[in-house]
Amino acid sequence: MKKLSIYTSADCPGNEHTRQIVDQVRTSYPMYPVALLDLADTIRPDFVFGTPTYVLGDQIISLGNPALQTLFELLDAEVTRAIKERRV
Repeated sequence: MKKLSIYTSADCPGNEHTRQIVDQVRTSYPMYPVALLDLADTIRPDFVFGTPTYVLGDQIISLGNPALQTLFELLDAEVTRAIKERRV
């Protein structure tokens, strides 16, 4: 499965909501690889120009916090894709 990486920073006004979303993802998808990356602790990739930035694999899926239902739909599609690829 493609890893979900969320880039954030301490001064981001949506930081608390981002952490709540990450907690909900980890609860609903406990085996899904999720990384919450604080820009103070990691090198900022060139494609991150605002926080939060949600990246699935190497594709930006949201600038800002997405609706939880939208994020879950994307993760469901990725899980389905990963399962199908293993069966082929």
